[in-house]
Amino acid sequence: MKNLMKYGFMAALMGSLIFASCDSNEDIIPNPTSKYDGELVMTEGGGNQSIDVSVDANTQSTALIRVTLTSSTTAMKRLYITQNISGQGAEAFELVGTDNKLDGSLNMAASEANVADYELTLDVPSGVDGTIVYDLWATSGRGDHRDATKRLVVGVGSVTLNYGGTNPATAVKSYSAKILAAPLNDLSSESFISLVDGALYKINQGVEYAAFWDFGYFYGADKASLASTSAYEVAFGSDPTTGIPYIDVDVIAGTTELNNAYFAKSTTFTATDFAAISVSGDLNAITTPASQKVNNLVAGDIIEFVDNYGKKGLIRVNEIIGTWNQGDYISIDIKVQP
Repeated sequence: MKNLMKYGFMAALMGSLIFASCDSNEDIIPNPTSKYDGELVMTEGGGNQSIDVSVDANTQSTALIRVTLTSSTTAMKRLYITQNISGQGAEAFELVGTDNKLDGSLNMAASEANVADYELTLDVPSGVDGTIVYDLWATSGRGDHRDATKRLVVGVGSVTLNYGGTNPATAVKSYSAKILAAPLNDLSSESFISLVDGALYKINQGVEYAAFWDFGYFYGADKASLASTSAYEVAFGSDPTTGIPYIDVDVIAGTTELNNAYFAKSTTFTATDFAAISVSGDLNAITTPASQKVNNLVAGDIIEFVDNYGKKGLIRVNEIIGTWNQGDYISIDIKVQP
C-alpha cells in the first residue's frame, strides 16, 4: 500500500520483511534447502499459535521463518501482518515485493486459498529492548490491521523475537499540528485522520482506506466540529431542501463498516496536563463519552476521546481558520494510547 509506506509503516526501527522486487508472491515460496529459525503452523479453528526466537541484541541480523496456513472450509484471500516493537503498540506492516492490496495486506493467490506456505525473512535490528512481535492472520476478504477478528479464517499466529530484558513503559502516540480541512464539494480535502499514524485521508479515497479513518472535521451549523467516521454523515447534516446528505460517507467509502469514536470536552484535563502526558497509563482515567461528535470547538479546547478499538486519548485544539471554504481548517494536537 503506497500511502502506508509513505506514512512510515515500513520505517519503524528498521523492522522490515525483505524480498526481491516483483509483483507476485513467488519470492516467498519456501526453498527446499532453507534452514529456518522457526516454523509457524496455523490451521482454521486452531486458535492462536506462537513461536519464540532468541536473537542477539547487539548484532543486526535476520530470522528466516516458515509460515504455513491451512483452511479446510473457508477460502483465504488476504494475509495481514502487524509489528510491535518493544511493546509500544502494533502497527500495520506491509511486505515488500509481493502482490499487496491497497490496505497493505498480502493478496493471497487463488492457489493459496486453502493451503499457503510462505518463507519470511524478518529483519532483526540491534539495540532493541525486550521483544519485537509480528502477528499474522488470514482473512476471507478485507480485514482490519487493528481488529484481527474481522473476517478471520486462520490465526492469529505470533513470531516473537526475544532480545532479553523487558519492554519499557508504553509511550503514547503523539501527532502534532495536524490540519484537517473542511470538506470541499469535490471531496478532495483531507478531512479524515487515522490514529494509526496520524495520516490524513481524503474523503474520496475509498473502501480500502476506510478502516484507517477514525474521525473527521467539518464546519456546520454547530461551528467547528469533529465526528467519528460512522457518525460523520448524520452529524454534518443534509440539504434542508432535498434531504440529501452533504457528505454521503457510506456511498463514498463503499462500505458501512466505519469506525466509531466518542468525544467530550474535558472538564478534567488542562493544557498543562496535556503537555505532561507521556505514557499510556496517563490516559487510563478517561471514560468512554456518550457522543460520537463534539461541536462548537474553539482554540484551547481539550477533548477526551475513546476510539473504535478502545484506545483512549486527548485532542488539543490549536487553531481554527475560517468556516467551510477552500483553505479553511482546524489545527489540532493528539495524544493517544498505541
